[in-house]
Amino acid sequence: MDIAGEKAALRQTMRRRAAELSPDYRRRASAAICENLLALPELLAAPVVFGFFPTPGEPDILPALEALLAQGKELALPRCLSAGVMEARQAERLDGLSPGAYGIPEPGPDRPLIPWGALSFAILPCVAADRRGGRLGHGGGYYDRFLTWAPPDMTAAVVCFSALLAEQIPMGPLDIPIPLVVTEKGVWREGAPAGPLPEFLGPPA
Repeated sequence: MDIAGEKAALRQTMRRRAAELSPDYRRRASAAICENLLALPELLAAPVVFGFFPTPGEPDILPALEALLAQGKELALPRCLSAGVMEARQAERLDGLSPGAYGIPEPGPDRPLIPWGALSFAILPCVAADRRGGRLGHGGGYYDRFLTWAPPDMTAAVVCFSALLAEQIPMGPLDIPIPLVVTEKGVWREGAPAGPLPEFLGPPA
């Protein structure tokens, strides 16, 4: 099986696993993920942050995005333009977004365009990830393209429920590993635990 086939099979497996996660686990794990995310030194120092509006199957990072806005950071969210192509638009608040591609809320075309080169930190979604920074997306290619356009000094973190961590994500020659992996159980930086992993009193992964 080629890389694309391996990814498709793993995507199906992880989507089934995600559908089995309880609402209580999602709620408690999302809160811990937000806490771990906001404690990252790289995020604390970043003036311009690229985030995403979570879908029901992804960690709810909206409280973290609200906290970043309250800290005075400039927040950019994706606006989908065409298949696999998106741009970054400023979001001064999260209650003024409109449904865009796939029904996901996004800033309108009237919001200021944020150049890719202005981004200092990016928070990325996934279907699954591994501890070494391998990321499995939804298959649309939006974030794969984004990572090739992002400035070289930008730091990125993928947020993932620990229940959806894979042993290894299939990676092709063009796939870019993500430096930081943030789960409710802790943070991995370049494949290694970033300090002691906090205890998470939730359902086992």
